[in-house]
Order: sequence, then structure tokens, then C-alpha cells
Amino acid sequence: MQAFEWTEKCSVGIPELDAQHRRLVELIAELVNCIQSGETGGQAAAALKELNRYAESHLQREELVLRIRGYPRYAEHKAEHDDYRARLAYLLVYSERGDFLVRLSNFVTEWWRFHVQGTDQEYARYFRAQSKASQAVE
Repeated sequence: MQAFEWTEKCSVGIPELDAQHRRLVELIAELVNCIQSGETGGQAAAALKELNRYAESHLQREELVLRIRGYPRYAEHKAEHDDYRARLAYLLVYSERGDFLVRLSNFVTEWWRFHVQGTDQEYARYFRAQSKASQAVE
């Protein structure tokens, strides 16, 4: 599995969240590199722990931003975050399996790729449209 790369097409137009997304992409790449190099011990575990910690922090911050800015699809967006949390917890139960890290890295890579390039772009379009509408009124 190859980690996805950040491009400007991933931008949501909110600098704080864009910076967090970039960092998530870096952390996913670190985990994937550990696994591809055959490192399944301490270094991979540390990469996974940092990714999970940072991801949860980001999800909470993104939820706060969307709620404060009045995003109308907030509940759906948060439900997707909650699904990620539940699926991750389910996978972590099987951490003793030999293919655990590969399966987990595949999941987080694909989930974050879809989320940043898909779901997050929905709120980015909404906020851009809101901004253009308010500029047109002024």
C-alpha cells in the first residue's frame, strides 16, 4: 500500500485544517514506510500511536470548526468520523494477528484519502460558496 500525497486539490481552504491534513498524510507515510521496510516492532508501534493520537486531535478540531461555522451537514460529517473511530477500534482488537499492521495501514490510508479528497471537499465547497455569496452582497 502506498500512502497518498498531499496536493492543492486536497485543500479545504482553512489553513489550520489544511496543515493538519498535511501532517496526517506525513504520519500515514511514516507508518506505511515502517511496514514496507519490514519494521513491525517499536518503530511501527510508535508511528501508529502518533498517527492515532494526531488523528483524534484533528477530528475533534475539525468537528469544532464545522459546528462553529454552522456547516449544515455537520451531523453526517461527524457520523463519518465516528465510523472511523469505531472501525479503528475494531481493527485494534486484532493487533495480535500477523497481518495486523498491513491491514490497519491499508484502512487508514484509504479512509483518509477518501475523507480528505472527498467528504472534506464537500464542506470546503460549501464554505467557498458562502464566502462568495457574502462578498457579492457587500
